Amino acid sequence: MTVVCALKCNNGIVIGSDGQASISTGGGAVRHQIQKVFQIGDNVIFVASGTVGLIQKSIEIIKSKSIKLNSGLDTKILESVKKDLFPILKNARDAYVQYNNKTDGIPTVNILLCGLNRNKELRMWHMGTDTHDEFIDAVGCYCSGNGETFGYALLKSLMQSSSNINSGKIIVYRTLRDTITSLAFGVGEPIDIWYIKDTGLVHRLSNEEIENLSRVYRDWKELEAKFVSSIVK
Repeated sequence: MTVVCALKCNNGIVIGSDGQASISTGGGAVRHQIQKVFQIGDNVIFVASGTVGLIQKSIEIIKSKSIKLNSGLDTKILESVKKDLFPILKNARDAYVQYNNKTDGIPTVNILLCGLNRNKELRMWHMGTDTHDEFIDAVGCYCSGNGETFGYALLKSLMQSSSNINSGKIIVYRTLRDTITSLAFGVGEPIDIWYIKDTGLVHRLSNEEIENLSRVYRDWKELEAKFVSSIVK
């Protein structure tokens, strides 16, 4: 399973995910580390939640269109992405239902692409497992995967305090960390955070930058605990 989230700021978009995946074996599920956020071409970030196999196939298709995506997230190229993904998702669904005679646990994938359009505007494009798609940058935030309801609620409550990428990074980090700790089974650290600036620059946070966010997170939680204690008293 996976938990991913994204937050639009006034100078970029911050995207993050957990770093765990589960593989089914004869002895049960085995967890291992996996990367879930990827740069596509020069200035697009891909992240997805769902079945690992479908995520892998999806990213290969989207990577094959990286040259066109470099020119911007426009409707024509995104329709091409949908067209190529549709038979893969449908075949996975049909095969699962035929083999298992049920729809519970059906393979799924939710995809988010973040980048610039041809007018150099920040865009967030989401495609669901039924290939329904939409631009969600007007909403300003996104959360998907295990514990997404909790994650969405937390992210939306915190996003008002985000004005730039720096504040967005700690908000995304906290959303992921609290979701992993509180609700999400089958996901876990390491947390992976990226951002794309309104200039098109893509950056993946280093281990040192993630550790800095961890320290800020601990300070933040301590301040909240002290505030709650002062009210109780």
